[in-house]
Amino acid sequence: MTSVLALYRDHDALINMSSNQQPTLIIRRLSVDEYVLPKIHTKKIKRVNSERKPFSINPFPKLGTGHGVYVFENQYFKYEGEWVKGKKHGFGKLLLKDGTYYEGQFNQGEITGTGFKFFSETKCKYKGQFLKGEMHGRGIMEFPDSSEYEGNFVHNRKNGYGVMRTPLTQYDGGYQGNMRHGEGRMVYAPMRYDKTSNGDRYEGYWVADKRHGPGVLHCADGSIFDGNFDNDEFHGHGLYRHISGVIYDGMWLKGFPAKMASKLHIVVENTPMVIRQGTPFTITVQCLNDENEVVGDEGREIQITAGFKYYQPSKGSALFDMIEDVEDKPIDTPFGYQVVHYPLTNQEQENDGPSEEDEEQELSQSQTQLDLKEDEDENQNNKEEETKEGEDGEKLTENEKQDEEKDDGVDNSGGGVEEADEIPNNTTTETESVPLPPPVPNCRSEEGVCVWSDVYLAPAPPMYRPFVAMEEAENDKKSSSRGKPAINKVDKMRRQKEKALEEKYAKTGEYVLMVHDVTNPPFLGRTIEPAFLLLKLKRPEAKKRTKKEGKKWDTSQHIRRSMVATEGSED
Repeated sequence: MTSVLALYRDHDALINMSSNQQPTLIIRRLSVDEYVLPKIHTKKIKRVNSERKPFSINPFPKLGTGHGVYVFENQYFKYEGEWVKGKKHGFGKLLLKDGTYYEGQFNQGEITGTGFKFFSETKCKYKGQFLKGEMHGRGIMEFPDSSEYEGNFVHNRKNGYGVMRTPLTQYDGGYQGNMRHGEGRMVYAPMRYDKTSNGDRYEGYWVADKRHGPGVLHCADGSIFDGNFDNDEFHGHGLYRHISGVIYDGMWLKGFPAKMASKLHIVVENTPMVIRQGTPFTITVQCLNDENEVVGDEGREIQITAGFKYYQPSKGSALFDMIEDVEDKPIDTPFGYQVVHYPLTNQEQENDGPSEEDEEQELSQSQTQLDLKEDEDENQNNKEEETKEGEDGEKLTENEKQDEEKDDGVDNSGGGVEEADEIPNNTTTETESVPLPPPVPNCRSEEGVCVWSDVYLAPAPPMYRPFVAMEEAENDKKSSSRGKPAINKVDKMRRQKEKALEEKYAKTGEYVLMVHDVTNPPFLGRTIEPAFLLLKLKRPEAKKRTKKEGKKWDTSQHIRRSMVATEGSED
């Protein structure tokens, strides 16, 4: 191939020649091989070494293959690593202007393979598998609070099986969309002062980061729930074994039993409940809900106690000074007055003195005519009983006053001053200390019911406050009633026997039976309402003595015998 060109053969000589000496321009056809370009004088380019590999001599590899550094036009991204045909391929490092960077494998220009990524905004670190720039596959994510997740990722989200460890919890199980989902196990750290962790352990199913479906919850205090969950609450059928001993097996609604006990009920036919000295009685208590239905929970701990009406001592008295530091405080009752505890026991009372028949006979003989009349009418009409008891109480108070006057040596009947009779040997003096019987043990409910059998009101302890206050009040009244006729010696002996029996049995009168829920700790944080019952303690019923049946009188036989005797005398 040839072209027509106009050239000077000797360029330098042509410049030095004068205008007269310059030859004429010769135009001829030259071949391409004869064409020579003029020399171009350029400065020497300084070679730039790579930041990661000093032996690289080019910032961008020749022909787009090899190792090189490239800064994108927006100045936000910078890549340093291996290239293949102009694409990031192999091992490299991609830096972002905000400090985030990725270091690992690239494939055809995409972040794909195994690598490490640091997030400057959250300070999180991820090491694992990537796919097209996203965390995808197996990996480990480290959080700035020392938490760590190890498991599967799908499109930058925790998905599949994984283990999440935090300072307060550890979960291993299924994930979906960055939330716990499916079957999993959660272990909470021990109880903290700020209640951010409670030490529980759960094994079961999750939905959207909440316990949902069948599962087992092991509480830190030892309680166990095995049943169904809904939105992190007990819901559906479940069995709960509480640390207090309560067991509930049934339906649950939003964290609570569908039927939950709210009050206690004492099963009794009549109110007040009449009991007798020295005779045991039985108490039955039910756990009811607001609809008065028996709740069949098991193991609820129920306590029964007794109380006597509290009398406020007058200021300045010996009793007032004595009870200032006493811990037993009065208890409010629904009957309009307060009570203090009175000993209640289920231990059978021992007979140290006379036989049981003799004691019952003494108690029966010690009753007044009004007492016997009251006991007979009690089975016929309960209303008449209350009226006659009031009359009996008034007359008995008068007799007691007369007894005390007689004890003080006053005899207005003409007998003068008598010396106090000695107390029989079979009685106990007030100075002797009598050990208190053991209290009635608490009862665990069975199908919502508790039963106590063979329960007694024990004798009053020494210096029992209500009785001391009553005696002080009676003494004050007696001091202003001097001059009345004194009782005879027989009545005085009867009174002494009654006092001796009161030291062995509870004093007749009105008591209050109290029933409380003492489950500890309270079941689901709730203590059910207590129950109260009036007890009326009376003397034993007098036994009717039956006469022995003898031979019937036969008048005809008597006449016959008389006639036979008369005939014999005539002969």
